[in-house]
Amino acid sequence: MVSLTFKNKADYDVLHAALCLRGKETLENEAEMVLSIPIEPYDSRTCFEIADCLAHCVKTTYEKVWMQNILRTSYYFKDREEIDEICGLARSIGDGDRIDVPRTEGYRERFTILRDAAFGCIEQGGTISFDSFLVFRTRPYQKLLSALVAEAIDEYKLEQEYQNFIEALRQLLQLRNPKQKEVNLLFDGEYHLVDEKGVKLVVDSMDMYFEELPNELTTDEIDPDILLPLLYLAPEEINVFTDDIEEGLTQTIRNVFQERLRFFPFHMSKIFFSGNH
Repeated sequence: MVSLTFKNKADYDVLHAALCLRGKETLENEAEMVLSIPIEPYDSRTCFEIADCLAHCVKTTYEKVWMQNILRTSYYFKDREEIDEICGLARSIGDGDRIDVPRTEGYRERFTILRDAAFGCIEQGGTISFDSFLVFRTRPYQKLLSALVAEAIDEYKLEQEYQNFIEALRQLLQLRNPKQKEVNLLFDGEYHLVDEKGVKLVVDSMDMYFEELPNELTTDEIDPDILLPLLYLAPEEINVFTDDIEEGLTQTIRNVFQERLRFFPFHMSKIFFSGNH
């Protein structure tokens, strides 16, 4: 027999519901907030299932709360929307949904760490204080959460910088009068900027002078081979021939030029420049 005691009724209800969903027999003492589960000697499978329920309840109920506390107390974030955004980013990184963030495998192990801690307690049997478990047995898990939050903050700042950069480029584009109605951008592993005949578009670098740059933007920050010429020409339409619309520079061009872009599969470029379009 293993018994879990609670101080918080919500925690009691969450674990009770999780155990019932697993079909586990429970003895409830709601008045004293004690949940007891009969376990046969050496029944590791049942211990594991209870530990899995316990770990899921902790993760579901406390992970975001703990991340919010880390942001407020360790990094002094105050804005609620900003905190929620970073927490969402942290969970996305931690669940492996952000393939652009390297070395996130360790964060995906955080649930296993939590479940192993729970299993160690359940396997010993007896009476377990849920609140003591939160305080003393989740420290490795919370340490990993702290590292995950730090990672999310770095990514959040990078995204903020990127959005500011994109907004500055949009402002710059708005200041430009189109020097060319239409240009074509090809990507086959490398970018090629060409005219309507498929001939490489040459923009005299001596002419690439911007009288006004918003938000302290400098041309040194802008890709000189493709993005800078596009901003200089400020075309009304850009035909993009690519099979990889998620490529980094393509995404930046898309974010800046927005409705001016038209996308085509790369193989269409041969037809487009053959005179049959």
